[in-house]
Amino acid sequence: LSFDVVAATEITLCMFNKSEFERMVGRSPHIEHRLLEMTLDELDAAREWMLLLGRKTAREKIASLFVIMARRDAELHRHVPRDGLSFPLHITREAMADYLGLTIETVSRQISALRRQGLIELGDNRMVHVPDFAKLIDQSGDDADGGVLV
Repeated sequence: LSFDVVAATEITLCMFNKSEFERMVGRSPHIEHRLLEMTLDELDAAREWMLLLGRKTAREKIASLFVIMARRDAELHRHVPRDGLSFPLHITREAMADYLGLTIETVSRQISALRRQGLIELGDNRMVHVPDFAKLIDQSGDDADGGVLV
C-alpha cells in the first residue's frame, strides 16, 4: 500500500525498525503503557471527528474545529484551555472547508458570525483569540469535557 500525507504545520517525523521497536517496547512496560494511552487518545479524537462531520451544523463544525485546535495547542504547550487563550490557525479556510465538508463561503460566513458575536477574535499572524472558552464550547454543541450535548 502507498499513502500520501501532507502536513498542515511543521512536524518532526521519526522512523523505527519494526522488530527493534517491538523489542524495546517489550523491555519497557512504561513505554507500552504510554503508547496505549496515546492510541486511545487518538481513537477518542477520531470518534469526535466522525461525530463532528456527521451530526453537527456548519456553525457547530467551525466552533468544534476551533475548540479542537485550542485543546491540542494547550496540550502541546502543557497548559489547560482557559478564557483568553490564543492559538495559531495553521490551516486556510479552504482546508477547513475540505476537512469539514463545507464550502469556503460557508466557512467564511460562520467565522464572521463567531467574530461578530465576540466568540473569537482573529489577530495578527493568523492567531485566534478566544475571550470565553466555555461560550465557544457551547457553540460547538459539546459540553465542557468534550461530550456531545443532547
